[in-house]
Amino acid sequence: VVAGTMARPMRRTFASRVSAGHLVMVLAGVLGVLLTLQVLSRADDTRPVLVAAVDLAPGTVLDDDALTTTRISGDGDALADLFGADDLADVRGKVVAGSVPAGALVTRSDVHLVADGVAPRAMSFPLAASRAVGGEVDEGDVVDVIAVDADTNTASYVMTNVEVLDVEGEDGGPLSGGNDELTVTLAVDATSALALAAAVETGTVSLVRTTGAPVVVDATPVEAAAP
Repeated sequence: VVAGTMARPMRRTFASRVSAGHLVMVLAGVLGVLLTLQVLSRADDTRPVLVAAVDLAPGTVLDDDALTTTRISGDGDALADLFGADDLADVRGKVVAGSVPAGALVTRSDVHLVADGVAPRAMSFPLAASRAVGGEVDEGDVVDVIAVDADTNTASYVMTNVEVLDVEGEDGGPLSGGNDELTVTLAVDATSALALAAAVETGTVSLVRTTGAPVVVDATPVEAAAP
């Protein structure tokens, strides 16, 4: 026996070679995978639904150019009143009864058959911007229509509390002779359409924007002041 022989060093076990840093890295990776799966799971809960691709005025006939899709999430009750992307063929050719701004969700209560007759009549007429609140009247506004009859020298309300469906016009610029004419489209019924047509032909028509204002109660004609 050789005196002073050194003892053989013991091998380190696997557990002793795994540091705390390694464990942290492994746990971080596991958490990352779990979070990714959770995000993907939430994304899978979204559903493609129909939205307005452009501003839709009441009475607009729906076609492929009027609608687009977006993805939203929600419970069954919230989604029940919406149209899925696969409903496009079903709504094509139907009309919207009210205004639907671009990007807004199209609900089942918005869409009707043409034969249902729920969309308002629409009537357009030319009007100088200076007689339409300086050209500031816009779609969705509520207005009163006033006409001055030159023959009787009286001013009267032709229509009150009327929705503006559309306003179109171009500023001709300084070389155009000052053309500031607009084309205003209003929601009308069978009776008010006749009254508006008569006023446009025989009198001077102006719009009073009344969005948010009280509804006119006394619409008695008033004699215009003598010049």
